[in-house]
Amino acid sequence: MMGDPTVLTQIVIATVAAITVAVAIKLYRAWSARPGQGPGHIHDALMKRAEAHAAQSPFLRNVCREYKANGHISDRQAEAVAKALARMGRRDA
Repeated sequence: MMGDPTVLTQIVIATVAAITVAVAIKLYRAWSARPGQGPGHIHDALMKRAEAHAAQSPFLRNVCREYKANGHISDRQAEAVAKALARMGRRDA
C-alpha cells in the first residue's frame, strides 16, 4: 500500500494545494491591509475626534475600542458619539 504511487501522488497534491492556499491567504491579507487603499469608513473623522476625548468618558473609550476591533460602528452609535462630543464641547467652553 505504501508503494502505491497514487497514494503518494495524492499526498503531494494535497500538500501543494494547502501551501498554495496558505500563500494566497497571506497575499490577500497583505493586499487588503496596504495603506492608502481608498476612502475610509464614513465614521472615521467622528471616531478620531472621539479618540481625542476618550480619556474623559468611559462611553467614548468603549465605543473607540469597539471601532478599532470591528472597523465600524452603527449609525445609532455614531449619533450617540456625536451627542457626547457636543456635550463635552459645551462643558469645555
